[in-house]
Amino acid sequence: MIPSDEEILRAIVDLGDDGFVPRHQLVIRFRGQGERDMRRAIGRTARRGLLLERKDPEGRSFVAVSTEGWQALRSGEFEPRRLRRREEW
Repeated sequence: MIPSDEEILRAIVDLGDDGFVPRHQLVIRFRGQGERDMRRAIGRTARRGLLLERKDPEGRSFVAVSTEGWQALRSGEFEPRRLRRREEW
């Protein structure tokens, strides 16, 4: 299954606390997930305003938890996710 917003945010906090972490480190953290699934999960979490994405001049991507993401982590309130398994596609 695609990782939830909360799983993505907790992994970022574990890797870099309140700073930016390289996107590839986040993807490695979810071994077993495909690159496409991770791209979708990170994009979904970013669209909801829970994380920030930045690129450096060399084009490498970095992610960090946004203010809204920290609030969601503290309160434990996340939008319900639509569970999709790969077999259902």
